[in-house]
Amino acid sequence: MEAGVEQKEFIRTYPCTSCGAKLSFAPGTRTLKCGHCGTQNSIAGTDGAVEEQDYEAQLKALEGSAETVEEQHVRCDKCGAAQALASGVFASHCAFCGAAITAQGYANRRIKPQAMVPFQLDASAAQQSFRRWIRSRWLAPLDLARYAQTDAALAGVYLPFWIYDCRTSTDYEGQRGTRHDKSTSWVAVSGHIDHFHDDVAVLASRSLPPTLGGAVWRWDTRGLVAYRPEYVSGFRAEAYQIGLKDGFTEARRMIDDRIRNMIRREIGGDEQRIDAVATRYSEVGFKHALMPVWISAYRYRDRTFRFLVNGQTAEVVGESPVAWWKVAILVAIGLVILYFVLRN
Repeated sequence: MEAGVEQKEFIRTYPCTSCGAKLSFAPGTRTLKCGHCGTQNSIAGTDGAVEEQDYEAQLKALEGSAETVEEQHVRCDKCGAAQALASGVFASHCAFCGAAITAQGYANRRIKPQAMVPFQLDASAAQQSFRRWIRSRWLAPLDLARYAQTDAALAGVYLPFWIYDCRTSTDYEGQRGTRHDKSTSWVAVSGHIDHFHDDVAVLASRSLPPTLGGAVWRWDTRGLVAYRPEYVSGFRAEAYQIGLKDGFTEARRMIDDRIRNMIRREIGGDEQRIDAVATRYSEVGFKHALMPVWISAYRYRDRTFRFLVNGQTAEVVGESPVAWWKVAILVAIGLVILYFVLRN
């Protein structure tokens, strides 16, 4: 495919056949909908299969090349307003009329998204998930659910991910502990664990604060489909800021933690010590995917708290105020329990 054709297909926008406004993807459907006149267009065709790419081969292909990412200036097709898109964004909304706008930058990246999970929740469903989450904050002030106000609109964003597969072969040495009345006896053990790690997802964006990271690690990757520009239409989409190699460094840290948990289970006993671990990695593959989240903030007593709703699973993570009198009660209960345990 010629570069110009590939770029055009990657960043397409879709005008409404009735009024000419830009169509947006309707979450949970296979439909593009006009926010101006309500016209709906079905997304034709079927979602293709997602193929794994070879990690080592891709690293070799990237050798000697450096990607330059700059702020991009675009013009809205609907109102004509000129505006800047940040270097980490390739799809967004016009700041003046709300129409969908796209930039050329990601189409020039060496690695483009090959897969995605389309939004399954619309803004209304995400708002309902937020309300349920607010009511579940049992350490929060009693009036939080009543007075939490979401003045800021929910923003639908596709975040970039590296999703890795690999096989590991691990040798370990350790000790199995057996508790007695006042001591623990230890026995030296060693073993070997082979394991295939499927779909280890690593966020390739630096735009989220650490307090909002939890919900973006848990995805049902069976929902991955081949990248289609229709699913991005009307949403903000970010380019990767963490490269393929650095992403695998984080994936290895996650995999190593999993392996240590497997070792502890295999050692067994009442307690475990891990003295040495040697792991070999092979058959490393990857997919570059876009994943959906709704991001917003709410106000409570003149303070702002951010939250995020997973656009596939409806899981919510966020910041919330704490009622310290509730914490004090929990601490007091814990001290009372500890007192009676020590007495016995």
